Amino acid sequence: MARVRAARVLAWVAMIAAGLGLARLADAVGKRELARTERELAQELDAVRKSRQELEDERNRLKMDEDLLAHRIAVMSKKDPYLVIVRSGRRLQLGMNDKVVLETGFRLRGPIDRVEAFEAMPRSTIEVLGVTTETDWFRPDWLYRLEGVEPPADSAGRVVANAFGAGEVFLGVGIVIHGKPREEVPPVAIDHVYLELAPRALRSILEAVKPGSLVFIQ
Repeated sequence: MARVRAARVLAWVAMIAAGLGLARLADAVGKRELARTERELAQELDAVRKSRQELEDERNRLKMDEDLLAHRIAVMSKKDPYLVIVRSGRRLQLGMNDKVVLETGFRLRGPIDRVEAFEAMPRSTIEVLGVTTETDWFRPDWLYRLEGVEPPADSAGRVVANAFGAGEVFLGVGIVIHGKPREEVPPVAIDHVYLELAPRALRSILEAVKPGSLVFIQ
């Protein structure tokens, strides 16, 4: 009789242990499902946030384009000349009222990092800061030393006359419009990004714009 009772007790213990094992297994499976669901929800949330940010960026871009368009329309109602830099096609336009009176191509030159920054900048409106018809350039001491030559004491010995063509238009933010640099001006010595124009187009731009003239960068 005692053996029968012992067997029954062992059976009950086995059933309880099996039940606990099944409960633990179900709990582990449930936790894995919860973790998977949590990961999926987190991924969906990240996708929604990214989509929302993209929509906000697009809205801001459209708002900026709208503001620039309104600004340009207002400028077109005046008689002051203005410039339009079309970066995608490397084109420079001289506008008057609502007409383009001159369009010419340009070469974008300068230090690589500044050229990349110019290409990456958003569409914007800036002003001509200055116009000059003198482009004399003085070779710096470091350039002579780089060439292994002693720098001349007299500044007249350093000057390169008309180094950048008939004149320069300074647009601010490190951007200049001028002609092709002379061979005496090595690329390593040029610290600005510039739009290189042909001589005739450069003269037309120099005659038309003045400090304060608007420049639309597209």
